[in-house]
This record gives sequence, C-alpha cells and structure tokens, in this order.
Amino acid sequence: MNNNQTNRNLSGSLGGIGRALSSRNFVLYCFGLGLNLTGIFVFVVALGWVTWELTNSASWVGIIVLAETLPGVVISPLAGVIIDRTSAKRALFWAQLVSAVFMAVLTVVTFADLITIELLMLFAILNGSLSGIAFPAHFAIMPKLVPRDDLSAAIAFQSSVSQAARFIGPALAGVLIVWAGGGMAFAYNTLSYSAFLVALVLIDIDETQEIKPASPGIADDLIAGFKYAWSNIHIRLLLVVAVALGILLRPIVELMAAYVGSVLESGASDLAWLLASAGAGAMVASLWLARRGKTKGLTRIMLANFMITAIILVAFLYTRDVAIGIVLIALYGFCSTGVLVCNQTLIQSTVEDHMRARVMSLYALTIRAIPAFGAFMVGQLSELVGLVSSLLGGAVLGFIFWIWIRGTIRRNRITGDIEQEAPGTKN
Repeated sequence: MNNNQTNRNLSGSLGGIGRALSSRNFVLYCFGLGLNLTGIFVFVVALGWVTWELTNSASWVGIIVLAETLPGVVISPLAGVIIDRTSAKRALFWAQLVSAVFMAVLTVVTFADLITIELLMLFAILNGSLSGIAFPAHFAIMPKLVPRDDLSAAIAFQSSVSQAARFIGPALAGVLIVWAGGGMAFAYNTLSYSAFLVALVLIDIDETQEIKPASPGIADDLIAGFKYAWSNIHIRLLLVVAVALGILLRPIVELMAAYVGSVLESGASDLAWLLASAGAGAMVASLWLARRGKTKGLTRIMLANFMITAIILVAFLYTRDVAIGIVLIALYGFCSTGVLVCNQTLIQSTVEDHMRARVMSLYALTIRAIPAFGAFMVGQLSELVGLVSSLLGGAVLGFIFWIWIRGTIRRNRITGDIEQEAPGTKN
C-alpha cells in the first residue's frame, strides 16, 4: 500500500513524467540512450569542427553533414519494413554495436594523424548508414516500453533526455577538442555506445505476439507504407511540417561550425556554448511537454512554435554578440523542439501498430536527412550570396510556409484536433 501510495504521489507531482518513469523498461532505455546520445552529439560537433579545420569551407561542412545522413534516405524506409516484420530491439542492438566498431576505427585513424576529408566522408557515410537502421528502431520500440495512455509523456520525456544530451554533448565536445583534438571526441563516442548496449540487453519486451499482416514481399510492404502515410491526411500534414522545419529552419544547427568560424570569427569554445544552449532550451521544452502529458492541444502548440522559431532565427542572424546569440539560440532550441515533440507525438498517436516502423522511418528522414539536405543547399548557396543571407532566406520561407500550413489545417477542419482522431483516419 505504501508503494502504491508513493507511485500515486510521484505521478501526481510529476504528471506524465511520473507515469512514464513507472516503467522499468522505459527507465533503462532512457538511461542508456542518454549516455549514448551524449557521445553522438560529441561526435556531431567534432565532425563539423574537424571538417572545418581540414577545409575552412562552409560548403564542405554541408557536404559532410549530407554524407552522414543521406544513406538513411535509402536505408531507413527499408529498415522500417524489416523492423515491422521482425524486432525493433534486435535491429537497434546490432546497429549500435557495429557503429561502435566503426567509431573505434575512426578514433585510431584520427589519433594517428591519418585523417583526410575523404576518409572523414567515408566514416560519415558508414555512420549514417547505421543510423538509417537505428532511427526507425528507436521510434518503433518506444510504444513497447510504456502503456499506450502514457505514450505522449514518454515521447516528450525521451525527447528531454535527447535534448539533455544535446546540451551536455556539445559542451563536453568543446572541452575534449580543445584538450586533445577531434580524436578524443571520437574516442568518447566509441565508449558511449556500451551503456546503451547493456540497457538493451536488460530491457525485457515481448515482440513475438504482435500481429504482422502477411504480404508478398519487402517491396510491397515498402510501397504500402508510403501509401498509408500519404493517404492519412493527418500523418501527411504532420510530415510536411517536419520537412519544412528541417529544410528551412534547421540548417543553422548543422552549419553552426561554419557560422561560428566565418561569421562570428570565433572558435570551438563558442561553438560548444551555442550548441549547448540550443540543447538546454530544447530540454526545457521537452520536459514541459512531458509534464503536460497529454496530446490535446498539441497541434496549436506545434504551429505557434513553428512561427516563433522563424522569428527567433532572424533575430539570431542579425546579432554578432555571442552572449546575445546564446540566449536567442536557447529560445530557438525551445521552440523548434516544441515543434518536433508535438509532431512526433501526434504521428505516434495516429499511426497503427503494424505500420509504425515504416511510417516512423519516414519521420526519421524528416529530422535527419532533410536538415542535412537543407544544410547542403545552404552551404552551396553560401558560396554565392553568403552564409547569413542563405540562412535568412530559409527563415523568410519558413514564415511563408507557416501562413500556408495554418490555413490548410483550418480548411481541413482539424485545427487542434489532429490528436483526437482515431488511428487510421483517412481523407
């Protein structure tokens, strides 16, 4: 009775967070994921900075970012099909294990001073290929860790763990790079995989009893996934919002190393502070949404945060003071993450279980490949008109998109009510 009372008190004081944390599997998953993602964000910062050191080119930074994420465009949808047929946990474990091996090799090559831009691109491609498997597996395993009623809170809290890593990782990367160079950052990422691998071993979920409708083959399943996502107007509009955020407003994050080096004319320390502040703002947004713990009203929150993200980005691009930039980029992190957390929660709440990995593999592309493609385009355009002008153009287009999508949602009479429809609703 005392334990039950304690659990009720925890749930009451923490809202949705308390309910989600009552699941042992979810706690193990978040603990391992948090440590692993810290290493991944250390890697992301080091990848951009080593690229800048090797080339002094914003274009090359954009190319490497694209190389690290482009393989997922091909692999992620195929991985989603396989995961829907087999096991999300198994796919995630093997993807993480092989990633750790590749990262160890990159560490040795970097410490041996053998790294070149071509080798860096090769490792970026290999890492991106494995991420194409890991991302849909992450999304597919989430509903298996908590009861369905707690899914909204679990997604938001998991996002807060990710954003905490986004806050800690860049700050740690700055220390490691200044202390011992990019090789030490790659070494840390190698070690960070171990905790998540152990957590996956300890997580106990049953994936054998799920109903997986039979189909003629992988190609048919792949096509069915695309058709399902497109025919459901709610999922279609949500994916469009995620794509627009990624391609128009997110490139500043992927190109921050080039922005700090060429516009602010600063170093790795300021880069780490800016990226860490974006992570801090994102973490606060995720915790707020996790504490809120419900899906009703998320559509309105998503649209409002999209508009504010565009406005804040413009303000950031017009300041050259690093201290002011840190504050603005923290607000940017809060609002842009508000969009993503609302977006993912609404999709997860709408999609049917037997289509989950395939649909979420498409969502994974919108938050991984699309921002990389946007960074690539901005990087190329910056060679002609400058980095600030290129990023500013995306912000302006983002505001125009917000006007359009807001009207589209109203015309379809789903303003604020996407989350209330039953799964499988089609237009």
